[in-house]
Amino acid sequence: MLDWVRASFVFFAYVLVAASFVRGLPLGRRLRATAGAAAGLIVTAAAQAQPHHAVLHDWIVPPALLLLGYWASGLLFAAPMPRAERTLAELDRALDIDRTAARMPRSLAELLEIAYGGVYPLIPIAFVIHLLATPEPDPERFWTTILVTDYICFGFLPWVQTRPPRAFRAGDPWFARFRRMNLRILGKTSIQVNTFPSGHAAEALAAALLVIGAPLPWVAAVAIGAVLVSAGAVFGRYHYAADAIAGWIVAVTVWAAL
Repeated sequence: MLDWVRASFVFFAYVLVAASFVRGLPLGRRLRATAGAAAGLIVTAAAQAQPHHAVLHDWIVPPALLLLGYWASGLLFAAPMPRAERTLAELDRALDIDRTAARMPRSLAELLEIAYGGVYPLIPIAFVIHLLATPEPDPERFWTTILVTDYICFGFLPWVQTRPPRAFRAGDPWFARFRRMNLRILGKTSIQVNTFPSGHAAEALAAALLVIGAPLPWVAAVAIGAVLVSAGAVFGRYHYAADAIAGWIVAVTVWAAL
C-alpha cells in the first residue's frame, strides 16, 4: 500500500468520526461531511485496488484527495470561536500587519496576490521539478509529504474554528486588480472559513523542500514562490500570521519525518 493511500484512509476515517463529535454542527453539514469522508474513503480504496499507473496514481488521485479532504473537513465548521479569533488577531496587531499591507507599493501588492493564487499551479510545477531534476525522484514520497502536510492542517479545523481576517474588514487591505480574481475563486471553491495551520503556507513550503537537490535556480524559484504565497496569504488578510507560521512548522516537521 502506498504511504499516501494509507494516510488518506486515516484522514478520511478521522473526518468520518469527527463529524459525529463536533458540537453544534447542523444536521445538513454533518451529513455532507460524512458523505464527503465516505467519498474520500471510496476514492482511496479504488486507487488502492487498481494496479499502479503513473497517470492515475501520480497525477490524478492525490490532487483529487487533497481537494476532497479540504471540502470534507470544511463542512465540520459549526460556529466561530471568538477566543481563538482574538488570540490569532493579537499577533497580527503586534506585527502591525494591516498597516504594513496598506503601505505596500501597488506592484508588490499585485505580486503577492498573484503568488497567493499561484499556489495551485505551484504544486504540479514542483512535482515536475522533483521528477525531472532531483537526484532521487520519488512520486510516493512527494505526494505523501504534500497530503500528510495538508491533512494535518485540515484536521485542526473541527477544534480551531475561526473566520479569516478579511471577514472583519470593511474593505480590502490594498488595491490590487488580481485580488478580484482571487476573491472570485475563493467564492466558488473555498470552504469560506479559516484553517489553522494554513494549508496554503504549509503545502507551498513542503513543495519547496521537495525540490531540494534540483539545480539551484529551480530550488530558489520554488522557495521564493513559497515565501510569496505565505506573504500573500497574511498581508492579503486571507490568513492570520499565526496560521502561516504554524503551517511552516507542520511542513518542515512532516518533510523531516518522511
